[in-house]
Amino acid sequence: MTALVLGATGFVGREVVRQLCVRATATVAHVRPDSRELPRWQQTFGALGATVDTTPWEAAALTARIRELAPAQIYICIGTTRKKAKAEQLAGNIYETIDYGLTKLAVDAARASETSPRIIYLSSVGANAASSSAYLAWRGKAEAAVSASGLPYIIARPATIHGDRDEHRAGEAVASVVGDGVLAVVGLFGGKGVRAKYRSTSPDVLAAALIRLGEQAAANLVADGDLLR
Repeated sequence: MTALVLGATGFVGREVVRQLCVRATATVAHVRPDSRELPRWQQTFGALGATVDTTPWEAAALTARIRELAPAQIYICIGTTRKKAKAEQLAGNIYETIDYGLTKLAVDAARASETSPRIIYLSSVGANAASSSAYLAWRGKAEAAVSASGLPYIIARPATIHGDRDEHRAGEAVASVVGDGVLAVVGLFGGKGVRAKYRSTSPDVLAAALIRLGEQAAANLVADGDLLR
C-alpha cells in the first residue's frame, strides 16, 4: 500500500509523513520542485524512509505520476497564509490559488488517473462556501471539489492546531489557550459537543486521526471533534 502526501512540508503534512513511515507504509512525500528548501526535505524525508516526489503542479504531469504510483490514499494537507504568501511573492487571491486551486488540481488528477485513491482532505472547522471569510469560503469550495469527485473521501475539519511551526503565529497560540479554557467551562455546563468540535489539537494527534480515518473501511465522511482525536 502506497500513500501520497501533498503538502508534505507543512505543519501537519510532515507529521503525516513521519507517522506513515513509522507504520512502514510506502510513503511518497511531495515537495514543490522549485522549493528553496528541497535539499532539506530530501534529507529529512529520506531519513524517515519516505520517497520525495517533485512532480510539478501541472495537470498532465500529476495525473501521470498518480497513475504510476497508484496510491491507496492521497493526503491533501495544502494551505498557506498571507505572511507566507508575501514571503514567496504570491499575488492575487492566495486562498483561491493555493487552498482551493491546488486541491482541485490534485483531485482532478487523481480522478483522471483512474486509480481510485481515497482522498483525505485537511480542511478547517467552519469551512463553508457561503462564508464571509475568504479563507473559510475557499476551504468550503475545496471540500465541494473533493466530495463531488466521485472518489472515496474523508474531509477533516480541525479547529486550531497548536505547536511549534516554522513561522510564529502568536494569535493562534493565544487563541488555543484562551479558547480551550472557555470550552472547558462550556463542557462543564453540558456543551460537550461544542467543546469537542472547537477544542484545539496538535499535529501529532491530528496526523494519527487522519491516517486512521484514511485506512478505515468507511468513507465519504466529514470528520470533526472527537473523530479527529
